[in-house]
Amino acid sequence: MKLLSSLAQRIVQEVTGIVNEEVIVTDDKGIIIAASDIHRIGKFHEGAQIAVSNQEQFIITKEDVIRLEGVKAGLNLPIIIDKHAIGVIGITGEPEKVVRMGQLIQRMTELIIQEAYSSERLESESRGLETFVYEWVHSEHLDNDFMERGEILGISIFDERFCVLFELDHTQTDKRRIQMLESEMMDEIKGQFSRGRDNIIVRWGNGRFALLKHIGPGFSLNTFKTELLEFQRRLLRERKANIYIGAGKMSKDPARLYKSYQGAKKALRVSKKQHTVTFYDEMPLDMALAEITDDTRKELIEEVLGPIIHDKELMETLMYYLSHNMSIKETAEAQHIHINTLHYRLRRIYQLTGKSVKEADSLVSMYMALSFYQEIK
Repeated sequence: MKLLSSLAQRIVQEVTGIVNEEVIVTDDKGIIIAASDIHRIGKFHEGAQIAVSNQEQFIITKEDVIRLEGVKAGLNLPIIIDKHAIGVIGITGEPEKVVRMGQLIQRMTELIIQEAYSSERLESESRGLETFVYEWVHSEHLDNDFMERGEILGISIFDERFCVLFELDHTQTDKRRIQMLESEMMDEIKGQFSRGRDNIIVRWGNGRFALLKHIGPGFSLNTFKTELLEFQRRLLRERKANIYIGAGKMSKDPARLYKSYQGAKKALRVSKKQHTVTFYDEMPLDMALAEITDDTRKELIEEVLGPIIHDKELMETLMYYLSHNMSIKETAEAQHIHINTLHYRLRRIYQLTGKSVKEADSLVSMYMALSFYQEIK
């Protein structure tokens, strides 16, 4: 194990805050790699070399300062990890004073290093899992090497699963809180959905997270949908965090999981529009609309709604009319207007757009155009 300079500098800062003395950290060759006095960084410290060789503390006296290279009076403590000295922490000061704190400082230093390397190992494992999942959901053909990697990671490749994507709404979040919120969301999702080692949860970048949901005995899709809805509402209530959720179809074939992922992406797009948990196989029309390109959407909006797009009154009337299933009575009540007024506005829509609110073709095109307009406005 090699002691990194960035970690060594963290140790210096932590220890300096306790002992209020000059502190250095060297590598296993006695070269100073971090220090409260930055001018000492890069210099050789003979006392540290002795402490590493003997793997025990070395007290530097005033006499030692004269005969040893690069030292000051104080205490040198070897940093022992897995029975090997990987460096030294040195504290300048009267030996009688600093020796009393030696054991505490040495132990604290070793704990800082162990924590740092443990976090690094966990981060490395997470990156490995993320890479594996990314390859899985983007591949139509899985070879034997891939299967073996899954076994090494402890993943049951051949179990039935489906993909669920989560995405934080960054538009409603202070940018300074985004990074912290993303970390919190990972903990929340793991806490809610990682029960059982077969559920796989990874970060997906840009405020997104992916869950490969394992389908085991007794699994209920309706129960899981309810769990997702309650999770979404709880985060909004407790964390003030709006999160979108889209789920793909179930897949028994590991080589077809990419289809579930593609469905989850489309469902997520619909979820962002409708602000609810969306499953791919429950929203056929919205899924079809999600496939239409942005340029085509803009063209349709202009062609169908262009003549009335700047008339707020007519646009709102059309929106209420479609959302109330073309019911004259319910639309008028929802808009708090007289039925005659509503009939007048619907006639104006027809006169300006050429689209009748009583014809199926016109209604479909107006529904699509209004849906796209509400997404981009």
